[in-house]
Amino acid sequence: MPSEYDDQNLARTLTEQSSGRKRHGDSRGHVTSLAAEVLQRVARRAAELREARELEAVKSAALVLTSGSEADAFSALESLDDPLRELDWFLSERLGPIAREIGALWNAGTVTYQAATTGASRIYSFLRYRRRPSSMPDHGLRKSATFALVPGDMHTLAISAAADVFRARGWDITLLIGYTNEELCEHFKGSTDRIFGFAAGSSQSLEQLGRLVVSVTDARPEASVFVAGQITDDPSTVLVLPGIDFRDVELEATCNWFEAHTPPTAT
Repeated sequence: MPSEYDDQNLARTLTEQSSGRKRHGDSRGHVTSLAAEVLQRVARRAAELREARELEAVKSAALVLTSGSEADAFSALESLDDPLRELDWFLSERLGPIAREIGALWNAGTVTYQAATTGASRIYSFLRYRRRPSSMPDHGLRKSATFALVPGDMHTLAISAAADVFRARGWDITLLIGYTNEELCEHFKGSTDRIFGFAAGSSQSLEQLGRLVVSVTDARPEASVFVAGQITDDPSTVLVLPGIDFRDVELEATCNWFEAHTPPTAT
């Protein structure tokens, strides 16, 4: 009898302990689930707030790029940049959304075509600045430059005369006249020059000029680009083009700029 009684007590005790452990396990599981739910909701809310801030920053940058000053536009893009991240991140997460927002503003009639073009040019100019190396390696640089006539332009006499003036001052000038856009782009890729000059006689050459400037700054982000010719008589005509470092109709001013942008060690 006592033995049977002891067995029953032991069974009851084990059952109660098992039930207690189960209740404790269930309670711990509930707490764990609750904590996970809280963390997920907080993380989701934080992501929503971050996305809202980024969207607002993108919209603000698009407006500044299309209607603000050069300095404000540069500051807006710089504030959205992260130099520790790769270029692909900057393109997809920052410049891409800003460009789409500018397109949306234009389609909605909020900004003019000129303003949208200005915004796009500023994006490209900043991208070029970001891609430029912080220091230029010295590979025996010399006083050399490439002069190219915009395809289809008839400004041949002026650009030829300018090339002769620069050669007389000790410059090694590669003169490209009568080349297509594709042929010029191939030359840019293989050239060792650090200065590229384009001549155009009128605003009718503006589209082709813009393509050349984009091509050379894409292939050679470290290069300097200037524009000369009668097209520079109206500064607003070429202001919308991205990647231009200098523009002047006066030959002497262009020569001075060339000298200032030549490494001191060049001979």
